[in-house]
Amino acid sequence: MQTLGINIGSTSLKMVLFDSGKAVWCGSGIHEGDFSAAAKKLLEEGNIPVGIKTLATGNEGRSMFSVAGTLEPLCVEAALSNLKIDADAVVSMGGEDLIVYTLDKGKIINNFSGNKCASGTGEFLKQQLARMDMKLEDIDNIPESAKVYPISTRCSVFMKSDCTHKLNKREATKFDIVFSLSHVMAVKVIDFLKRAKVTSGKVVLTGGITRNRHIVRFIKEGAPDIEFIIPDEAPVFEALGAAVLAKKFGSDLPDTEKLVKSGEVRFETLGSLKDWQSKVRTFEKPEGKVEAGRKYILGVDGGSTTTKVCLVDMQTDEITASHYGRTHGDPVKALKECLKVISDKIHADTGTYDIDISLVATTGSSREILGVFLETKGIYNEIIAHAMGTTYFDADVETIFEVGGQDAKYVLLKNGVPIDYAMNEACSAGTGSFLEESAAGDLSIHSAKDIGPIALDANAPCKFGEHCSAFINSDIRKAVQQGAGRENITAGIVCSIVSNYLNRVVGNRTIGAKIFLQGGVAKNPSVPLAFAMLLNKEILVPPSPELMGCFGVALLAKRKYADGLLAQQNIVIDDVINREIGYERVFVCQACENLCPIQVLNVNNSKYMFGGRCNMYTNMRKQVKDIPVFDCRKTPENVV
Repeated sequence: MQTLGINIGSTSLKMVLFDSGKAVWCGSGIHEGDFSAAAKKLLEEGNIPVGIKTLATGNEGRSMFSVAGTLEPLCVEAALSNLKIDADAVVSMGGEDLIVYTLDKGKIINNFSGNKCASGTGEFLKQQLARMDMKLEDIDNIPESAKVYPISTRCSVFMKSDCTHKLNKREATKFDIVFSLSHVMAVKVIDFLKRAKVTSGKVVLTGGITRNRHIVRFIKEGAPDIEFIIPDEAPVFEALGAAVLAKKFGSDLPDTEKLVKSGEVRFETLGSLKDWQSKVRTFEKPEGKVEAGRKYILGVDGGSTTTKVCLVDMQTDEITASHYGRTHGDPVKALKECLKVISDKIHADTGTYDIDISLVATTGSSREILGVFLETKGIYNEIIAHAMGTTYFDADVETIFEVGGQDAKYVLLKNGVPIDYAMNEACSAGTGSFLEESAAGDLSIHSAKDIGPIALDANAPCKFGEHCSAFINSDIRKAVQQGAGRENITAGIVCSIVSNYLNRVVGNRTIGAKIFLQGGVAKNPSVPLAFAMLLNKEILVPPSPELMGCFGVALLAKRKYADGLLAQQNIVIDDVINREIGYERVFVCQACENLCPIQVLNVNNSKYMFGGRCNMYTNMRKQVKDIPVFDCRKTPENVV
């Protein structure tokens, strides 16, 4: 007698066809919230007949299917019994969950599950791969030379920052990062086993993550006293158990069209974002034209997820060329790609590639490495850069909300000068990367520019929690499983990142009367509307909000030059595009007890020392000299 087991996980759908005491077919696929399409595809792939005894398992998902359902722990016990495995524990490593079941004579006596931190799950690994423009299949191509680097394991946000900064500083390759992430995930599994007091005996590893041979290897190396068992059915283990139990507890499989039923949405809802359009004012200013014979400033903003470059007319302060591209963990390569676009615009406007670029400045998280590559001393922090860019359009601005790919910042200004500042420290749920990754992973919205229009079509946005990204991801998947529309979920995610930003970044700080919203996320038309709705205040959006960092640092370079603090530096864009940065030896700094590793870089046959916790080598590169100190008591006229 054939039976079918279905496991509806947080990210994937698994099926097992069972006959004569064994699995005769297994299938799995990412459902991306569309259970009906995923189920139809697998049923056709396995040629599953209608009417076969079927049993579904999973958390919220099983209630969405018009067949009998059961709990996952019962399926784990049934799968162990069918495979005749006598073990002390089972580790289930899923897309969003990590669970350790402890056993006694084949029965589960306890379980230890995660605290909803995404850092040790398959979904987090998938997101990190996407950030580096890699796929799950690329894990098999990790070279033997890859190294494990120390990465924060406290939460997914700190880990994202560690990965981003190591890539931006060229301290590790993409393969090193993937290798290190695999190690982190293995460490988390071992930690869970220790919490469950499983230090010896036999442990079964299950879940799709078992396909990652590096994680399996690290787990085995980290717990040498444990015998790990990985059955062939490990990726579909719960589905196998459901298929075993289906003979007794299953129900007939209906037609594909009737298999998935519509659910009841149990989330509170918000009002339509469109109702707040009168509270949002966007400044428009078309990009200018490059003219031969004029002087220009090159402003560069190297962010964690995107790199922005603009060419500013030194006389008119007009942006004449710009580009906004993905960093993909390689800021130097991203800069070159941006410069190619700038170069094409220069040629299109002037008929030549030769123009006078007299000043260069960098800002953003990768400003130091890009400053070295461009051989400029104009390296400035993004707070000042964004303030310069914003106040150019309105000198009376009091508050800046800047929402970037991985960082979210708040700046309070008085007379154009920053007097208070805050940024996200432990939550990515208020940033653009979370918005984009959630939309792509759970809702199949793979282009960031499509998020806004879809959110604007919502009539009742779901009200998700103000938690870390792992909690909100859970809420999103529950909403999908309950049958909420894609538009309302998308708008709910938008409102969620705004709510998180206001509660976790701004907090109880002062919000002035005139608020500017900038950063790449401000290009999404639904985000300013969500700010307006939640604050009931007018929100102003500058032209090209994603360019405020690079535009501001260009204006800052102009001011520093006027004050005699930055020298002119003529560069040729094609020379920079063809320039290479050499990574030579690494030595240990002996200046203090930190013993920081310092990388020697070679740019244009010039040596630069890069790295360290303090600014010693940064100051050496910039040739910073001690500022003379005077005694104001002896020379009071200096104070006046």
